Amino acid sequence: MDKTGLRSLIDVRCGVLPRLAALACCGAFLLFAGCSQFFPPLNSGGGGGGGGGTSSGDYLYAGNVAVGNYGIAAFSFANSTLNSLSSSPVGLSFPPVALAVSRNNNYLFVGGGSSLSLETYPINSNGTLGTAFSYLNYSPAALKIDTTGGYLIAVDALAGTAYAFQIATSSGALSPLSSSLISLAGCVPGTNVPLGLSPSLAITPDDKYVYASCGTAGIYVLGFNSSNGQLTNIGQLAGPTNGGADLGLAVATTTSGSSTSYYLLAAETVTNGVRVFSINSSSGNITQAGSAVSTGQGPAAILVDSAKDYVYVANRIGHSISGFTLGSGGTLTAVSNSPFGTGLLPMALVEDNSHTYLAAICSGGNADLETYTIDTGGELSSLKNSATGADPTQASSGAATH
Repeated sequence: MDKTGLRSLIDVRCGVLPRLAALACCGAFLLFAGCSQFFPPLNSGGGGGGGGGTSSGDYLYAGNVAVGNYGIAAFSFANSTLNSLSSSPVGLSFPPVALAVSRNNNYLFVGGGSSLSLETYPINSNGTLGTAFSYLNYSPAALKIDTTGGYLIAVDALAGTAYAFQIATSSGALSPLSSSLISLAGCVPGTNVPLGLSPSLAITPDDKYVYASCGTAGIYVLGFNSSNGQLTNIGQLAGPTNGGADLGLAVATTTSGSSTSYYLLAAETVTNGVRVFSINSSSGNITQAGSAVSTGQGPAAILVDSAKDYVYVANRIGHSISGFTLGSGGTLTAVSNSPFGTGLLPMALVEDNSHTYLAAICSGGNADLETYTIDTGGELSSLKNSATGADPTQASSGAATH
């Protein structure tokens, strides 16, 4: 990537600091003043009542954050290969830093990070995107949907907060829950998160706990109630190891007889490893289990496959994916032939809904999107690569139908 491309990536992912300082002050006032205007929706074109197309296909979306080329590229997995959908990429007026697909596969939620943008796109029955409707005064840098599909949780790019929306499953409309606004004390994403990267969210399968990473600030532990969307601050802040920055998060599950255990996995850049934490089922608090497991350079994203057998880590600086088997006690053992090569600067990993393919979204290109078949034993075999638009794209975020 040339200097111009790197600078543009830094600007859209983390913002230009003087501008963000002013916005953050404004955002903090709106967040903590209890003002109802913090949550004003603005319907843009499609309107809040437009439903999705009840998609049943195997679709993948990648967000391009290059200045001048903001957009979302859409693909399908069909006939054992990757296919670009018509009218892809869809142009945007802001960088799609965070993506999440609704549990019913009818809507794509798009967060614009420091651009103060949040939009809902209906997903048509053929996987293409309908007309978006927008919400003002949000700056989500990370998005996660709970397992019930009823709530969208976000980490803000400016104010150092987490908040939640109720999702109307029939329309995709978002209703903010002002009681679920949580301050992540000490988290300033533009400062704590390394340039060009974003915070991350993970949720336990029982929907009781949410974890938010904020780079050098560490990992925040939150409680969650899936019956009403309520977030609570449990109070634990797990700091990074010396000189590290916690980025990608994922929750892994192991079973032994009738006993189920959850583990939080954290990709820690600079120290080039994955930290494994045991999760206390009663409190949600986390305790590191042993030393960090070595990865390639600059681990930025983690994915646990749907079968809960394998863990994959995107190594941004190493241009690779490290693959591990998941064992009892949350132990990670490298799979054969790991690491696996990717394009330049892989930023996000996505599994398709057939649980057959893995996609790596690469902000440095060459190629923007790399797809693999998940083989027996967890090895990855290259399937097909693709551009996500006209260069430069700086593809940096991804999501897939469930």
